[in-house]
Amino acid sequence: MRSFMRAVISILVTYGAGFLGSIFIADAAGTWYDGITKPWFTPPNWVFLPVWLILYGLMALALWIIWMKDPNVKSLRGWVPLFFAHLLLNAAWSIFFFGFHAVFVAMLDIGLLVFAVFTLMMGAYEIDKRATYLLLPYFVWVLFAAILNVSIWYLN
Repeated sequence: MRSFMRAVISILVTYGAGFLGSIFIADAAGTWYDGITKPWFTPPNWVFLPVWLILYGLMALALWIIWMKDPNVKSLRGWVPLFFAHLLLNAAWSIFFFGFHAVFVAMLDIGLLVFAVFTLMMGAYEIDKRATYLLLPYFVWVLFAAILNVSIWYLN
């Protein structure tokens, strides 16, 4: 039962962070975002939803795998709390970028997010390598998003 509950919590918390961020995206997409200058390599808007749905699923699976194996889980330190904290950075980016149109602050946030995801990957490698591989597409996407964010900041 403990494994099932951790799986459910992993899914709810991870997709919950995505849902929180999406509230701010829905308000800005089609208005402010469409009006700003974007670099040539910006994906079409329809790409973001399926990519994030897949990435949040991979993140939830990585969380569940580590949560079942991390020896520090009971003391509320280590990888799992870091994962939960990193979700705040993940959701905050959408709030800063789309909600407040604070492109520079979002750029700082995504820099921290890149570092946090890298740290998660390195920590997961010590516990269960599968989680590291599951987080790799997320890391690559966040790096791409950081480059996109910097480019948008520069162009606007």
